[in-house]
Amino acid sequence: MTAQMQPTNKAATVRPVAGRPPLPTQMSLTPREILGILRSHVFLIAALTILGTVLGTGSWYLLMKYRPRYTAVGAIQVLPPAITDPLQIATGAGNKDIYDQFRNSKISRMKSLGTLQELLSKDSIRKTKWFKQFVKGNRTDHARAMKILQRGLVASAPRNDVHIIVSMTTSSPAESRLIVNEMLDLFLTQQRDEATADLSNQLSKRRDQERKLKKALDISLNELKQIREGTPFGNLGEGTFRDYLSDTLGAQQTDLANLQNAITRLVADVKILKARAEGDYDEIVTEQTEQDPIARRMRDSIAMLEPLLAELLTRFGENHRRVKEVSDALKQRRADLNERRAEIADIIRQANYRNASDQAIAMSAELEAQKKHLQQLRAEYKEMSKVRAEYSDVTVQRDEKQARLDEMTTHIERLTTLLEDPQLSKVKLAWHAPEPLGMSFPKLMVFLPGGFILGLFAGLGLAFAIEMLNDLVRSPSDVVKHLRAPLLGMICHVDEDPEVSSVDLAHVVRRVPYSIMSEGYRQFRANLKHSGRGKDKKVLLITSTAGGDGKTTIAANLATILVAENCKVLLIDANFRRPMTVTLFPGANGSPPDPDWCLSNYLTGQCQVDNGLVRSSGIENFDIIDSGPVPASPAEMLGGAAMRDLLARRRDVYDYIIIDSPPLLVSDAKALAAQADGTILVFNAETTHRGAALRALRELREINATVVGTVLMRVKARKGGYFQEIYKSYQKYERSGRLQPAAT
Repeated sequence: MTAQMQPTNKAATVRPVAGRPPLPTQMSLTPREILGILRSHVFLIAALTILGTVLGTGSWYLLMKYRPRYTAVGAIQVLPPAITDPLQIATGAGNKDIYDQFRNSKISRMKSLGTLQELLSKDSIRKTKWFKQFVKGNRTDHARAMKILQRGLVASAPRNDVHIIVSMTTSSPAESRLIVNEMLDLFLTQQRDEATADLSNQLSKRRDQERKLKKALDISLNELKQIREGTPFGNLGEGTFRDYLSDTLGAQQTDLANLQNAITRLVADVKILKARAEGDYDEIVTEQTEQDPIARRMRDSIAMLEPLLAELLTRFGENHRRVKEVSDALKQRRADLNERRAEIADIIRQANYRNASDQAIAMSAELEAQKKHLQQLRAEYKEMSKVRAEYSDVTVQRDEKQARLDEMTTHIERLTTLLEDPQLSKVKLAWHAPEPLGMSFPKLMVFLPGGFILGLFAGLGLAFAIEMLNDLVRSPSDVVKHLRAPLLGMICHVDEDPEVSSVDLAHVVRRVPYSIMSEGYRQFRANLKHSGRGKDKKVLLITSTAGGDGKTTIAANLATILVAENCKVLLIDANFRRPMTVTLFPGANGSPPDPDWCLSNYLTGQCQVDNGLVRSSGIENFDIIDSGPVPASPAEMLGGAAMRDLLARRRDVYDYIIIDSPPLLVSDAKALAAQADGTILVFNAETTHRGAALRALRELREINATVVGTVLMRVKARKGGYFQEIYKSYQKYERSGRLQPAAT
């Protein structure tokens, strides 16, 4: 059981270095601690939860009966913000962010002060009970009415939607519906009027600009007409006049170049014909010769004579008369054919030469005429250059004005079409608000769970606030977690052990040895003897942070339980201001001890150790030194050589010397702590605060006192907690053990 009730923490048993403050306190709660808090305050949490549920349900009933609220909801559809041509089909939605901003701007316009004031000025609104609540006599509280309307009339633009949802909450369903529908109609009318007025102004301005452009265009056309009429080409069209001279001059230059090329070819032909008159026959002469009938007969005669000559040569030889005659005749025919060919070639050459010469002369004359005409055209072109430049400038101006006029006409047509578009204002009615069928406030499904949750959170908050704001050292976990000091034992509260209710707590170990409280002292003794810090410590100082924490009770019971182990124990009452040993241990015969043989007398040199300073407590092996009267300077006495000599001389006589010192509020305890082998610090779970406990530990460490450990007094078991289970188990165990028959 000792192992169960004594928390083990190796880090907590390490002695801090002298002069250093303890480690910082950890404020986080473990799940086990949170569960412990909930179990400790379960009734508080349940009570507040039930109270919250009742209050929530009661509030719902009272509000439903006396202050019901009805909400009417209508909607307006918002079209895309871009101005589109009504004659074209829309090609898709625009940017969603821009669209949402456009809807929000419409909401701002609807909720503007002017729109709300105009709504309040309507007769239908003024006749409602909702508006009459702001009328007092002949005076209307418009400021309050506007404030309530701004808060009650809600307009929202849901994400990924095209509507503006408009709602109004009043105590009457019919009036809620009326106010919402009046707002919808008013807003749609305002938006239509604003959009129409803007477009009408734009259309009027554009028409004025159109008239000015038409006048400017007429001026440019008259200038062009005057320029054409002042030239020889006034009867030509505009396009012909603009390019006539350039086209004519280009054509003349082309004809002149072609004529020059033709003359060049004729000159070359003449040279060729002249050269042919002295040369061989060409193909033309050969062809004409073959077609000539005389030359054909000559060729036929030659063709007849050639085979005849060959035959005669074969028959008669070369010297025959007949052969010679035929040979001479053949030569003559050939000479005649060549003569005829030369005659034909000469005729053809002469004819071609004459034709080429005549054509060259004609073309030369034509070339001269073309040159004169070209010079005339160049002169005319030079004269018309200035006129043409002026005409071009005016034409450009005319074209610009015409383009602007066409653009303005198109824009006017679009504005006219938009003005006639029913969707001009970019908003249209989605649906009018119907009369609400049920209350929007209060709702049982909100108030009932809301009251439950609020009550639950209030209970949880109060429970944790009680725990967090309570800085008492109430449990072993507080000692380990916040103080970082080893815990040697804990003594339960008197209310937790019914067996000790009528017993002096300083003698509980002797009188009710089987109680839970006695078991706590035995665990304390076991932890003290077997812990590394309490081992071989003979002189133990018992102190506390404040008076009344139970240090004397601890000292008396610790001495008693050590004596039960056959140890010889000396209890020194060093608390001069509140001596207790005289009352707790009056002596064997019940008579009070001699006041002249006490600790203060010894420290002032009025008595010696062997002359009755130590007296018996009435218990074997348990002696006591009473405190005696208060000396002039107790701290100096307790820290002096006499006290050190007393402890040194008694070490060899007793197994343990227990000093019941004053609390650390006075300096006496610090003087004794410096001389003791170990100091045991007592905390009271009902009165010791964490700050006081930390300060006491720090003060002991600053004087290099050895803190063996701490003891926690008056510990109460928390509801459903770990120690409550231990107490129940121990009581059950003790009862079952007492009922068993003794072994024979």
